[in-house]
Amino acid sequence: LEICTCLEAELWAAYKGLTIILQRGFNEVIIETDAEQVMKLLSEDLGEKCPFRGIVEDARIIMRGCDCSIQHIRREANICAGAMAKLGDYQPADLLIVNEPPAKLCPLLVVDIVHLSQESGRM
Repeated sequence: LEICTCLEAELWAAYKGLTIILQRGFNEVIIETDAEQVMKLLSEDLGEKCPFRGIVEDARIIMRGCDCSIQHIRREANICAGAMAKLGDYQPADLLIVNEPPAKLCPLLVVDIVHLSQESGRM
C-alpha cells in the first residue's frame, strides 16, 4: 500500500482476504478483526460521506456472495495475527498465502484456542 491510514490498511487487508476466500470457493467464513471500526464499516449502514465507500461496498458484495460474517475480537485474544504480521515483515513477496501454519505459530494457535474458550465461558 502507498501512504494511508491504519483504517485504510485494515480495510484493504479485509478486502484482500475476502478476495482469497472468494477465489478458493470458501463459504460461511467468520472473519475476526481487532479493528472495531472495520467490523462496523463492513456490518453496519454507511454514512453518505464515508470516504471508504468503494472498498467497503465491494467487500460487502463478496461477504454476501460467500455468506461471510465479521466479528470483533480483542487483540489479546488473537496473538497469531500479530505473529503472522511480524513474519510478513520478512517475506520478499507482496502476498504470501499459507496452507499450513508455520511451525512457530502452532503453539500460539493453542494459546488462542484456550483463550477463546475461556472468553466464551465467561459470557
